[in-house]
Amino acid sequence: MSKKDEVGKLKADLSAEAQKAKAEIERLKRELKKRKKYGLVWEEKPEEVVEMCKEKLPVLKEVKNKEIITDKDKPVNLLIEGDNYHALSVLNYTHAKKVDVIYIDPPYNRGTGDFKYNDKFVDREDGYRHSKWLGFMGKRLSLAKSLLKNTGVIFISVDEN
Repeated sequence: MSKKDEVGKLKADLSAEAQKAKAEIERLKRELKKRKKYGLVWEEKPEEVVEMCKEKLPVLKEVKNKEIITDKDKPVNLLIEGDNYHALSVLNYTHAKKVDVIYIDPPYNRGTGDFKYNDKFVDREDGYRHSKWLGFMGKRLSLAKSLLKNTGVIFISVDEN
């Protein structure tokens, strides 16, 4: 058998093996789709604040009488008080991929009615109560992640209090 014939046979064999592998992958995909699925899944509900931020850009307002600066040559740190979605949205215009550390203590099972995600509206026996909270948090964590540098970290405190 000539070299040319050997190369042709190898190509044909490889092509046949590739077709078999492709067919096996498709068979496995079909099989996996039949099985019960496990994972972290939550419902996506539209939020008024998210829709509002699509139409209007939030603006940060500096409060000079609360300023604490001891050395003008040192880095500036900000304390932002307000709706977390609004703050994260506006910071993505000014600080995207520039933040080293984010620490958040999100609301969880507070039982109070002083913010948009209100645990009082979600029955403790509701099988989807965690899903609703994850939907609320998912949007905010996505915005927070886009603020982080490649080496940045985010710390989250969640407890029952």
